Amino acid sequence: MSISSRSGVIFLFVTILICVFILFPILQIVVERDPQLSAYDEDWNDISDFRIALEEQDETSYNVSAILSNPAVLEEIKDPSSTLLIIAGTESPYTAIELEILVRFMEDGGSILVFGDFDYSNTIAGLFAIEYVGHTLWDQNYRGNVSLIETTAYIRDSINGDESYSLLLNEPVAIKDLTSQQVNFWSLGFEVRRQTIISTSGSSWIDSDDDGAITPDDEAAPPSGFALGMRFDMGPKSEPLGSAVFISDSSLPINEMWNENQNSLFLKDLVKSMIGSDGLVLFDESRHTQDSFGASLFQAGLGFYFLLSGETLILQVIRLNVLVAVLILTMALSLRQPEPRRWYHIFDIRRPRPFRSYGHNLDNGILALQEVFLERIRLKYQIYEFDDKSRKDRLSILPDLIRNYNIPLDDDFKMLLGAPTQIRPSDLRSIAKKLSAW
Repeated sequence: MSISSRSGVIFLFVTILICVFILFPILQIVVERDPQLSAYDEDWNDISDFRIALEEQDETSYNVSAILSNPAVLEEIKDPSSTLLIIAGTESPYTAIELEILVRFMEDGGSILVFGDFDYSNTIAGLFAIEYVGHTLWDQNYRGNVSLIETTAYIRDSINGDESYSLLLNEPVAIKDLTSQQVNFWSLGFEVRRQTIISTSGSSWIDSDDDGAITPDDEAAPPSGFALGMRFDMGPKSEPLGSAVFISDSSLPINEMWNENQNSLFLKDLVKSMIGSDGLVLFDESRHTQDSFGASLFQAGLGFYFLLSGETLILQVIRLNVLVAVLILTMALSLRQPEPRRWYHIFDIRRPRPFRSYGHNLDNGILALQEVFLERIRLKYQIYEFDDKSRKDRLSILPDLIRNYNIPLDDDFKMLLGAPTQIRPSDLRSIAKKLSAW
């Protein structure tokens, strides 16, 4: 069934009203949640103290900002070698397009710092053939309860010597090697050097069966322990580029843990070891679920806009497809004709329609014969009184015109004009033949 333009507009208007006043409020309630790990919120599970420390410490001068839309904005950075991207608690996975943008950013000298555990950080870790093990980690070096693990971190510097830091972690996970990279966007021959900077003790276990206890089925650590932090320095030693650091505890930089042990000192020195004492520090806020459905919708739309502004081959293909779709839609709209007026079949007096009603509404065939007969009278006798008048108006003034113009009519024509309800199917055909010759 075809839908008219007016019906389509009404349908669209009703759909918009339903979405605005029913669907949107429902999704607003369902999706609404408190944000966490945000550099610009001050709750206990946010990382605003980390951001403030980078902005206000005297010995460094960092320009601290955030990515709200999409990592595609990294392509606009003029000096990647002095830029650090901090990713804490990835709540949504990175797409292949975004990973390719991150790889280009690191190959140009950019650095990333990833805090992850039971989240989607493996989408980035797979670039370096490692993974965050999604099982609880037990270690004999705990404090207070088994979730709080004490360990030592190292920042290795061939010039100034290695520095060690005492850390307190909250439910970290182990970092293990993958047999191969999940995705590989690196340029051919690109050099990456790795080192472990944080590890557990030799008396630690991975709760492989998730039963909350240490059992023979759990994986025991080697003498060196499980890796909790890994650093990848990119480029040859003679011409080093950026670094990628993965730490298996997204709660390490949160406000609640900031002043525990030497957590804050380690993080500030780690940033300094990656980009020096000045540069650009970006917190990736685009990976965090917003506190409302409206904010999430705005963030997704803004991210899609910036994503299409990239320069990768995949994005160029997407833009080409979008351009072709817009051109086709524009052509279709420009060629669209206005809706035609409702078409009525003109009655053919040589093939009259059968009479379908008796004593009720006039049959369409009779009405058509009346129209034809009145038009024949107008043309034959030049009756200008019929001009711009309907069939009913013509019939109402016809008796006076017949007398004035002395128009002879036989009985069939008189019955057609004066008593059409008395016409039978057999009469209809004879009147049609007679009218065609009149």
